[in-house]
Parts: sequence; structure tokens; C-alpha cells
Amino acid sequence: MGLSALMDIAKTALFTAQQGLTVTGHNIGNVNTPGFSRQQVILTEERPADGSPGQVGTGVRIAEIRRAVDVFLNREVMESHEDLGQFTVLRDELNRLESLFGDARGQGLSGKLNELFKSLQDATTTPSQVSSRSVVLGRAATLAGAFHQINTDLVETRRAIDVQVGVTINEVNTLTAKIAQFNTQIKSAEVSGQNANDLRDQRDLAVNELATRVEVFTLDRSDGTISVFTARGLVLVDQETTRNLVGVESTDNDGLLEIGYDIGGTQPAIISDLISTGRLRGLLNVRDQSIPSVQRGIDALAGSLINEVNQLHRVGYGLDGSTGNDLFSGLSVTTNAPATNTGASSIGNGVITAPSYLTFHDYEVRFSGTTSYTIVDATTGAGIHGNYTGTAITPPTVDAPLNIVSGVNDTLVVSIDGTTSGTITLNGAASPGLPYTSGSALAAELQDKINADSTLTAAGQRVTVNFDSTTNRFVLRSNSAGGASAVDVTGGTARAGLGLSGGTATAASGTYSGPQTFHVDGVAVTVSGVPAANDVLAFNSRENAARDILVALSDPSKLALSSTRAGVPGNNQNGLNLVALQSRTITSLDNATLLDSYRKTTADLGVASQVATQRLDTEEIRQEQLQNFHAQVSGVSLDEELVNLLKFQRAFEAASRMIVAADEMMSTLISLKR
Repeated sequence: MGLSALMDIAKTALFTAQQGLTVTGHNIGNVNTPGFSRQQVILTEERPADGSPGQVGTGVRIAEIRRAVDVFLNREVMESHEDLGQFTVLRDELNRLESLFGDARGQGLSGKLNELFKSLQDATTTPSQVSSRSVVLGRAATLAGAFHQINTDLVETRRAIDVQVGVTINEVNTLTAKIAQFNTQIKSAEVSGQNANDLRDQRDLAVNELATRVEVFTLDRSDGTISVFTARGLVLVDQETTRNLVGVESTDNDGLLEIGYDIGGTQPAIISDLISTGRLRGLLNVRDQSIPSVQRGIDALAGSLINEVNQLHRVGYGLDGSTGNDLFSGLSVTTNAPATNTGASSIGNGVITAPSYLTFHDYEVRFSGTTSYTIVDATTGAGIHGNYTGTAITPPTVDAPLNIVSGVNDTLVVSIDGTTSGTITLNGAASPGLPYTSGSALAAELQDKINADSTLTAAGQRVTVNFDSTTNRFVLRSNSAGGASAVDVTGGTARAGLGLSGGTATAASGTYSGPQTFHVDGVAVTVSGVPAANDVLAFNSRENAARDILVALSDPSKLALSSTRAGVPGNNQNGLNLVALQSRTITSLDNATLLDSYRKTTADLGVASQVATQRLDTEEIRQEQLQNFHAQVSGVSLDEELVNLLKFQRAFEAASRMIVAADEMMSTLISLKR
């Protein structure tokens, strides 16, 4: 070892101290830079030289400049970003939904409902006055306007969220392109053995931003690149290439965007249901679950109000003696043949055939083959009750009863769930016959006699019979549901007079031969075409009720407050029946009152909003804890960096002094030769 070797050792010490100062300064300069990870200079000895009596060191070198990171902690932080993105959207959007209902300010539906029934109560105290009836129509119109406003607000909110879905998809694609670009730069930098620390920090920051928007899984590659996956393994970034997400308008969801995955063909794969976290999941949950749930509740409320009020109103009499009038309009049947069906079947616009049977549930006709169907109540998941729906007849009254004449028009033969009765004989009398003065009386007679049949009783088969006073038809419904549930009227002399000869039998499941009409809980739909296995056709009588509700009466004198024509103008019994509707439980609202049903809809929304807020609060606490842990591992401590600064400064000074000493020794040796 000579003086030149000593000079070389001093040089390496000087260089490493200088690099240490540079890295320390870099750390201090980026103390507030988002995503920056503290960097460390890792020193190691140079290869020693052989000497006597042993090896002699040759100095120091920098092995690497390393990021201070914890891979497992970074993964936890990334997952926390996913949950934060989802719950932030849920909280914000559900809070906005709550604000659409102005009940806290006295401007909501509950106040308008109370005002309608109060006006009806006032009108019953002065049934002979037109002015109080005009107030009722005004309150009804105000209530209909409130339904319209809520429906419009919900539709517009849903559209606004759909715009956010499109924006978020574009942000995801921008971030994946950015990550791929970082991959390229990192691979180029590290191919020569360098550590691309700053580029890795920026890539990690981009991955966390991506995780806020959509669930993310990453896989590190040996060349320094990463692959990014989403939705159960679909590739977003594969080293230096990307796959984009695309927004696909859904014909089955009002033209709103589904999340598509570009697989290189003409049609993207729909992956909306595969995305489980992130901002996109939160937006989809609010748009496709929370808002439709509220819409279903509001539509069911509007539909039940229309249906229940009209059934009572139709049997009453106005000041002008009119009867059979509806107070509200707006009920209709909505049908849908999903675009995912592979067959050629279609379902036509349905009609309401028996308002008294309406449940406002969702129904599906499901095909297991081209000729086999099953009808299911999709709201409950149960099969329907098989039924026979008759044709309209002239409703029997006191003035014009329906007479059952013994031996002439008094028999029926009925089939229930595949079991055929014997000859069923109704109570009658010799000509001119036993008079039945109401449809309900005849329905009770039919039900009693059918259920008393020995053949049906032995098989355990029973029916419920009702007369729908709105459409003036009998409906016979099996007490069993699903499977072989079916009712048919196959014979008897009473069929024609009761409208039971040209009616429609609908089984819960059976053989399909299009076109075929199905009657389900007061709704009739006609299915045509050739279905394929697993095709589904949907229908309901609830959708758009809040949008379409209107006051059908324009003349207040037609408001039916009297229960009889002779009682006009002083009779108010039908008006009192309408008032009593306010506190009556309604089957189509799950046995709740009108007001309680509305409160449940808003309360469910409030609970969902509260849960989202609580989960966000929890996740924010978790995120804060993870960030604290991350700061301990990767964060820059100015105190620590100050110590490092002094340490490397002193090392630099010592190395400089060593060079001076070596130079002086060299000068001494040279001077000896003079």
C-alpha cells in the first residue's frame, strides 16, 4: 500500500460523504412532497487489497440508495384508499338524497298527505258545499305535484351520478396510462442496476389514486415494473401496456353507463358487478341500488294512494249524483324484455284487470325452455298463486240483482291445482231465482260452495274468490303458490252469467304457447314469440306511479262523499271512509299506513346515510393510523436528517483532511530526493 492508495481511500470517503449530503438534502427538500419516501445511503467496504501481514482496506463505496418502505404497509394503505373512495361517495350522495325530502322544513310528502286528508275531513263536515270540495281537489293536485317533484329530483340525481361514473372511468384510464409510463421509465432506469426511487414513489402515489376510484391488486415484476389488476383479476396495466375501462350505455337501465372492460373486440365485457370497492362501486351502489330503492318506495306509495282512494271513490256519489269516477289517475303496467335474453320472445304493454289484487310487486316470467315457464314474484322470491280471472259482467245491484235459478244457472265445475271438483251447486231458487244484489255476496257464495266440495276438500285444495268492483269481474285464486298452483272453471250452467266461461286461467308454471296472456295479481300481460332457456320477462304495476299521478276530477261536484245517491247532498259516509284511509293499513304497503310507508322509505334512506357516515369515520381513523405508521417507516424526520447532515458533513471534512495529509506526506517524500 502506498500513498496513492491512501489518496484513493480519502477520495472514496469524500465521494460517499458528498453523496450522503446530497441524499440528505433531497430528503429535506421533499419533506412535504406527497408520496415521497425517505431515502437512505447504504455504504459498504471496497474490496480489500492483499498486504502484509494481512489484507488492507481500500475505502468505502455506496452499495445503493434505498427507499425506506414497508411493502405490506403500502398494501394496507392502498386497500384503505379503496374503502375511503367508496364510503366518501356513499356518505356524500346519500346526504344529498336526504336533502331532497323537505319534511324537516314542512315541505315534504308527509305534510302534503296530511293536508289532503285534513281537507277531506273538512269537506265531510259540510258535504253540501262545493267550496270545500274544491279545496280537496286543490290539495290532491298539490300532493300530485310533490310526487312529481320527488320523482324528477331522483331521476336527475341518478343522471348526475351517471355523469360522475363516466368521469371516474376516464380518470381510471388516465391513471393506468400514467402507471404504464412510470413502468417504462423505471425499467429503463433500473436495467443498469440503479434504484429509480423517485419514480417508484410517484408510481405508488398513482396506484393509491387509482385505488380510490376502483379496487386494485398489484404484482411486482423482476424488471421493476408492476402489473395492476381489478375486478377479480382483470388486467388494467401489464408492465408497459394498458387495458381501458369504457362506459357502455345499458338498454336495461335507462341508458345509464355500465362499466365495460376493453377486451380488444367490438363489444366490451360488462364488469360492473365485479367491482367491489372504490369510488366506482360507491357511485354504482347509490345509482343502481339506493336511488331505485327510494323510487320503488315512492312509486308504491303513489300507486297505493291512487288505487285505494279510487276504489273507495268509485262506489260513492257526488253532488251531481255521479258515481264510478276516479279521483286520481296514473296507474299503468310497465314491462321489460332484458337485452340479455337470447330468444325472440317479447312482452306487450300490460293492463290492470283487478285493482283490488294489486300488490305493486315486481314479477318475472322465467323460461326453462321454449315451451316451459314459471311466474315468480321477484319482490318476495315466491311463486305466484294460480288463478282464474273472469270477464267483466254487469255488476249486480239492489235494483238489478243477478238471479240464480235452481236447475238453470246454478252449477259450476272447478279445477284447483290439478284436482277437478264434482258438480258444485250454488244456492238458488225457482224462477225468477234467488237474487244476489252485490258482487261481494256472489263471491262469498262461490268461495263457500267451491271450498265445500268433497273432492277438493279431500285433496286439500281451496280457493279465494273476490269480485273486483272496479272492473266488475270475478277472480278465483288458489290458496297454494308456486309449483302446480292453478285454477280453471271447466263447466257448469252458471259460467256464462258470472263471466266465468271466457276468462283466463293462469298457472304458476306450465306450458307456454305464444301468444299467451297471463293474469297475475290484478295485472294482465301478453307474451309473444319464441323464448330461449333462461330468458326472463319482467313486469309491474308500480313503476312511474309517482311520475304519472294526476287528479282525474276537474269538477268538484263529482267528488264522491255520499255513500248513496239518495243521501246526496247531506250524506258524508263515503267521505268519512276516504278520511279513514289515512290510518288504515294497506296490504300493498306491507300492511303499513300511507304515512308510515313514507316514513319507512325516508328512514331507510337515513339509516343507510348514517351507516355510510359511520363506516367512513371508521375508515378515516384507520387511514390516519396507517399514515402514521407509514410516516414512521417512510416519512422524513427533520431532526433525523439534521443529524445525518452533520454526520456526513464531518465525514466530508475528515476525508478532506485525509487528502491534505496524504498530499503533505507525498510532498515530504519528494523533498527527500532534492
